[in-house]
Amino acid sequence: MSKIPTIEENPAGLHQRYTVSKNSGEETDPHATYFVLRLDGGGRNMHHTRACRAAAEAYVAHIKRAGLAAETLQPVADDLAKMLKDYEHFGG
Repeated sequence: MSKIPTIEENPAGLHQRYTVSKNSGEETDPHATYFVLRLDGGGRNMHHTRACRAAAEAYVAHIKRAGLAAETLQPVADDLAKMLKDYEHFGG
């Protein structure tokens, strides 16, 4: 299994930037790999923001194509799609 390297191991490329936790207080899977996407427009690099939004749009499209197999994720995909549309329309 591949792991995201530390900043010391890969300072110019993909490296650990965030610590992920669950709002419920439930433990995260210590063997999982998480990749954080910034969707709002508050970052310094709009190319990065557009890439993050494109990744989120791909997630939405995949869930919608999966249909009933991903029934529990449909509301998440719908909400995410609305959020992305709002960012594009209203800025942010």
